[in-house]
Amino acid sequence: MRQARARRRMRRRRGVRRKGDLMLIAILNQSGLVSDADAATMTQAVATQVGLDAAPLWDRIPAAVVFFTDPAAVPATAYRISIVDTIPDQPQGVDGLHDEAAGGRLWGVVAAQPELDNGGQATTGDWSVSSVLSHEVLEMFIDPNCNLWASDGKGSAYSVEVCDPVEAPSYAVDGVSVCNFVTPAWFDPMAPATAQFDKLGQLAAPLSILPGGYVVYQSGGQEHQEFGHDFPGWRKQMKAAPTARAHRRLAQASYRTAPLDSYRTAPLESYRT
Repeated sequence: MRQARARRRMRRRRGVRRKGDLMLIAILNQSGLVSDADAATMTQAVATQVGLDAAPLWDRIPAAVVFFTDPAAVPATAYRISIVDTIPDQPQGVDGLHDEAAGGRLWGVVAAQPELDNGGQATTGDWSVSSVLSHEVLEMFIDPNCNLWASDGKGSAYSVEVCDPVEAPSYAVDGVSVCNFVTPAWFDPMAPATAQFDKLGQLAAPLSILPGGYVVYQSGGQEHQEFGHDFPGWRKQMKAAPTARAHRRLAQASYRTAPLDSYRTAPLESYRT
């Protein structure tokens, strides 16, 4: 009962959308390296992942994830993610980012070429284009404004990035690779060892990462990034992008002057499953 009340409070405080105000994430393909057919296939797999995997584990109303062939048909209120070949004016190897434009409209970009140039495939295997699309969609779904942090109770704060700690290995939905993701228990330092910390059940403790993952956190007034020992070097380059979520998180941590609790939008107990 207490957990149910906490979840209701968290919905109200975070503005989680309810029925009648469904979150729409529109996927557009502007890439010459990924076909519309593949883009539509990976969009459907990610939509299934959001509806059957992420939404239940995060106690959220599922978002609608829809592929649009015509940008003019995308509703003005939709959150947009475009698949492109490369992201102009970003460091080489940047393959995914999302940010907030003037007026509050949220958008994201997934670049196909970095994955394909480094042995990845369009829709299968780790580091695929579809897994990066899944990563961007899930993090937009859970924290669209890229501003949630969770305290570890010891003076550090961890960014609420649900795919970063477990980027690889991926898993398949209808034959399409999608990104693993952490659950609310991952952000709870008091969660029992029996809790499910990620979708695939590969983590054994909160605030931990897989060899193929990374994390952004703040501690002692300093920002930090930690990479797993199997995290590819070419992937690390994307974290330097001025509009990458990791770069934005590091800026938040670096310039933060308010008390730690002011950056939490809900009591830590609200993150517990």
